Amino acid sequence: MSQLDSERILAGRMQPRRSRGELLVLASILFTALGVRLYGLTWDHGYLFHPDERMVLFVTSDLSFPWPPDWAALLSPSSTWNPAFFSYGSLPIYLLRILSSAAAQLWPTMESLRSFYVIGRVVSALADVGTIYIAYVLGRRLYGVRTALFGGALLAFSVLHVQLSHYYAVDTLLTWAVMLVLLLSTRLAQSPSFARYLGVGAAIGVAAAIKISALALAAPVGLACIGAHIIGSHPDDSGDPAPDVAWFSEALRGLIVAGWAAALVFVLLEPYALIDLSTFIGDIQTESMMVRGTRDLPYTRQYAGTIPYLYQIAQTVRWSLGPLLGVAGFIGLVYALGRVVMHMHKGRWKTALAEGIPVLWFLVYFGIVGSFHAKFLRYMLPVTPLLCLWAAALFVRLGTHLRARWRYAGRILAGVTLTGSVLYVLAFINIYASTHPWEQVTEWICSQAPKNSVLMIEHWDQPLPILQGVGEHNCWNDFTVIEFPAYDPDNEAKLTKLVESLQSADYVVIASNRLYGSIVPLSQRYPITAQYYHRLFAEELGFELVYFAQVYPQLGPYRLVNDTLSRPGLPMPELLSAEGRLATDLVLGHADESYSVYDHPMPLVFERTSDLSEEALRALLTAESPG
Repeated sequence: MSQLDSERILAGRMQPRRSRGELLVLASILFTALGVRLYGLTWDHGYLFHPDERMVLFVTSDLSFPWPPDWAALLSPSSTWNPAFFSYGSLPIYLLRILSSAAAQLWPTMESLRSFYVIGRVVSALADVGTIYIAYVLGRRLYGVRTALFGGALLAFSVLHVQLSHYYAVDTLLTWAVMLVLLLSTRLAQSPSFARYLGVGAAIGVAAAIKISALALAAPVGLACIGAHIIGSHPDDSGDPAPDVAWFSEALRGLIVAGWAAALVFVLLEPYALIDLSTFIGDIQTESMMVRGTRDLPYTRQYAGTIPYLYQIAQTVRWSLGPLLGVAGFIGLVYALGRVVMHMHKGRWKTALAEGIPVLWFLVYFGIVGSFHAKFLRYMLPVTPLLCLWAAALFVRLGTHLRARWRYAGRILAGVTLTGSVLYVLAFINIYASTHPWEQVTEWICSQAPKNSVLMIEHWDQPLPILQGVGEHNCWNDFTVIEFPAYDPDNEAKLTKLVESLQSADYVVIASNRLYGSIVPLSQRYPITAQYYHRLFAEELGFELVYFAQVYPQLGPYRLVNDTLSRPGLPMPELLSAEGRLATDLVLGHADESYSVYDHPMPLVFERTSDLSEEALRALLTAESPG
């Protein structure tokens, strides 16, 4: 598609027809994307190892809609239809409740918490495929058919999207709604109308009812509205903007319509935000304090010392998209910004406005979440579709360059990047074809640990063995389980409890790197606990590693290994060193905790091999850190 055709499309004067070949390629992308997102959807066999998904499901299971409705009770904070939970929006909760109740009419087991989670994950996968389609439509409008299709293919094989589609934790739904708002905003910028103001406002209301942070979409919508009226109508989309004198009142009127539409839809989809206002405000404040680090929470201490913006970029490149697509995406961002500047310089104001809307969203959204203390990888999902589109636009531009060397380079890079993304996804879904490591370690404990053994586990992590057991095993009650409160402040009482626990425990069970990965780097705050982990992993406390379970992204003999010991600087136990690394492993260093601990953690079981006195243990735990 030529530059002139693109500008005519943006000006609303022509719509290119979709050829049969284009539709076939698009259908192939969407069906393939759905396949990899539905693959292994019951990966945890209903144990609900993802804590955010688990919370959403617990809240959903407690809801009931009274019929016939008692309006006085229904419109009160004590209503059985009030989630009383607003860390996430109410729409995903209501949607899952309605779908699970409908499914239960045909399959009664779908009313069970251990079953209807599958419905949520299917919805999550479908929402992400919907995001791919919207990205294709947006890319086609802004950059042309080839960019739209190639961007859709890159997004279909983006690991972060594939992973989050295997959970029902609202991220994929939010991203779908965000992309819908961006698409509607470009149409609004093309030709403002009352219906389009209503549409984009309603879409913002839907997004906010999924997660309140979506209100940041007011920035690109505001740009679309104000920019369209400032630019005015230019048949050739050239020359300086020449707004009429009424542009301000027209833009203000449109923003008011969109704002009221957003508010109305939000209240309809999340009514208890008003009815139970105090709980709503309290939950939003709690979430705000969590992400900004003003409230000290165990699950965000992993981000102490991380660099804002750079951490998210590095993790996106290394894990969420992979090095090839990740680098291409961020270079593509610079390319997209350069296009906007170029269009402005040449007087193509409508084109600049349309392409500038998603760029502004990225800058505003990443500007906010990049500054957060909490840097969970899923926070980047609402902008990764744009990174894929911009990478595709960059490759297409290089692949159609007038100079042959640039054309060849662009096409080779595009092929290598897509191939790399496909291989990464194929390696990643190996996780969902494997038995979860927590199930593996439960099987081992139930079959190998003598009955009445004492197991020392950690708080704030998955209790192992799994409470319900797996397979034929249901052995939790066969053991005495003591819990080590590792996140509690280090003091004499904690030291005494730790020594007593080590003296009585037959096994120390570490479910994942959640605690040691965040506590050891905070050794000044946790000198005793950091020393404990150093000594335990060095096998100096009378315990030796006897079992571990590993599942990694794997393709053939090659595994992509996230090293959980490098960042805290812990020694590698002998068994892990001997059997835990293969010659074909690609060790890529530290991965954000949220990348691995839900679907492929590395649990460890240490067995007592010798008895140390109280004095010896105290001396080891209070000594200077080993060199």
